[in-house]
Amino acid sequence: MDNTIDGDIHAGLSGLEFEEDSFDLGHGISLTKTYAHLMAPFLMAFKPAPPGGHHPAPWKATTGGFSVDVSADLLIPTDVEEQYGAKIDVARTIVFLIRLGVNPATTLSVLASHSFSALSQVEDQNAKLFPFEIEPRHFSLTVTDGMATADSMAWVKERWQVTRRLMADSSEFSMAVAAIDAGQFIHNSALALVSLWGALESLFSPSTSELKFRVSSLIAAYLESPGSARASLQSDIAKLYNKRSAAAHGKPKHNSEDLLNTFILLRRVLIAMIDQGEIPSKTHLEGLLFGSVTNSEIEA
Repeated sequence: MDNTIDGDIHAGLSGLEFEEDSFDLGHGISLTKTYAHLMAPFLMAFKPAPPGGHHPAPWKATTGGFSVDVSADLLIPTDVEEQYGAKIDVARTIVFLIRLGVNPATTLSVLASHSFSALSQVEDQNAKLFPFEIEPRHFSLTVTDGMATADSMAWVKERWQVTRRLMADSSEFSMAVAAIDAGQFIHNSALALVSLWGALESLFSPSTSELKFRVSSLIAAYLESPGSARASLQSDIAKLYNKRSAAAHGKPKHNSEDLLNTFILLRRVLIAMIDQGEIPSKTHLEGLLFGSVTNSEIEA
């Protein structure tokens, strides 16, 4: 989408509060406190539009519509494309990490050709604005303290480059990122649950046989060392997988806590992979499961 903006892009983020006015994320990328109000009221016209023209008046306003406050300006300079790919993909990667490690309520509401602080002074023909994530969050994830602080944004800065690499190198990891990113916006909770579990299955079980035991055991082995904590986690994951199976077969038995716990599980898996800088191979996972490899050896 950012191909329509030739130079730098400014991604307007909503739902993010700041401890400081700005953060340097490296390679010319910055996150700056700002304010703008994006609104889209619904209007109705009553006569057909002429070819190439607009619907003639009168128009009537309807109830409803969409509006959101933009609180952050994420600047992505055009020269990052040579090393890290399309500017919009870099922006989405950083927003994904903000959701993962800072505030899951953050949305990328709009893309702009100029900073939001300067847009009001830019000639209309030179100002480009494109709404992006404007769907409502049907399963809203929140945290107690989701403020962008120096520490939390340092966490994002240290990880966005390796996250871009993992997304480029692994279709399974990229799908998992897309699943957890889109999960809040899926209207049907059963579809959201199946989507999240599809990502976990893709990462942990290329085989389609004995999925529940294989997936739950390998995830538990990846996240916990041998012992009671691993056994308990495997049991919990297997129970969540039962909810996934019921949802996938049109007879959902899950509740909001099951969906939340699946979000938390996938989040934990993705953070571990990002921190280790690699997607675990089948050999590594089986080594963890059967004790021939330890978590410390994987991290090394």
